[in-house]
Amino acid sequence: MSYRRFEDEDGETWEAWEVHPAAVERRVNRDRRSSAREIDRRGSAEVRLVIPRELRGGWLALQSGDRRLRISPIPDGWMHLDDDALRRLVERTARQRRAS
Repeated sequence: MSYRRFEDEDGETWEAWEVHPAAVERRVNRDRRSSAREIDRRGSAEVRLVIPRELRGGWLALQSGDRRLRISPIPDGWMHLDDDALRRLVERTARQRRAS
């Protein structure tokens, strides 16, 4: 998983990481390949995530304390952005969120 830490202009620490729903779903559900095949799998419970269409390809999660933002789709090359570019990304996303 890609992960970064950076500070905004106020000195607040932000964490950024990618979220891929399909990977999360695989982790939550047990791996059926590791156990003997059940006769009828319809009786077994599996977690299915309900993901809005715009987030199905994944998102960039940003968090600082109790402040959380999501950016979708995940910006290409975000891991290689310098801290100033990441700060601008947070500011732009926060402004868009307030406007909606």
